[in-house]
Amino acid sequence: MGQRFKPIFQDSFQKHYWRKIGLIVCLLIILAGGLSWWFWQRTDRPNVNQYPVLGLKVSQEDGYQDFQKLKKEDVQFVYLKATEGASYKDDYFDSNYSRAVGSGLQVGIYHYFSFDSTPEQQAAQLFKSVGQDSGNLPIMIYLEYYGQYQQKKPATKKTQKAVAQLIALINQHYQKDCLLGGTPAIVNRYRPAKGQYPLWQTTSAAPKATQTSGFWQYTLASPLPQQDRQATYQLAVFTGTKAQWRQVQKGTF
Repeated sequence: MGQRFKPIFQDSFQKHYWRKIGLIVCLLIILAGGLSWWFWQRTDRPNVNQYPVLGLKVSQEDGYQDFQKLKKEDVQFVYLKATEGASYKDDYFDSNYSRAVGSGLQVGIYHYFSFDSTPEQQAAQLFKSVGQDSGNLPIMIYLEYYGQYQQKKPATKKTQKAVAQLIALINQHYQKDCLLGGTPAIVNRYRPAKGQYPLWQTTSAAPKATQTSGFWQYTLASPLPQQDRQATYQLAVFTGTKAQWRQVQKGTF
């Protein structure tokens, strides 16, 4: 029986086929690696040219923060949770405040508004807990539905009046302007009918232009552009001009 020979063209075809498969696999690996790098490095940060002033909001739930390191990562300001309602003080406030001020960051504080306590009670809790450690930025009153109010919203006019009274008490005590913080829906609903109030708007979409500059918290949990990708923050940017930012650093809009 004669010896069978494999045609030369068949051997060449198989080599070409496997080289092509190998090239495709390599390209897929490179593509997957590139996509992984992009997802790892990407950030939700709004355009740095339009919003150059970056900051964040911090409470005890965020744990220990290295404010010196944050400043090196181009963070320029921080808002620290101070109090909530008529009886609560953030456990980390004193430590956060002293270290944030020591880092050279611009510092603001915020009070978490209660629908169940009077403005007088809430102001007294803030003044007692904070003393003169009110930062150099305007003080923020943060609004958020909680408990039963997630289903049944508080009365609009009554709450507007309470917010206005709390703002007046803070203005008188600290001689500073106040921010109203929260989602656009809640701050627009309970913003006092009279007067103009700068806003801290928590929303993934760019906030609509307002008559006064303010802040846009664009994420609840995102990494900083240059830092550990596993660490996430409640990041925000200032929406006004550089001249307005210089004014805000004096505690007023």
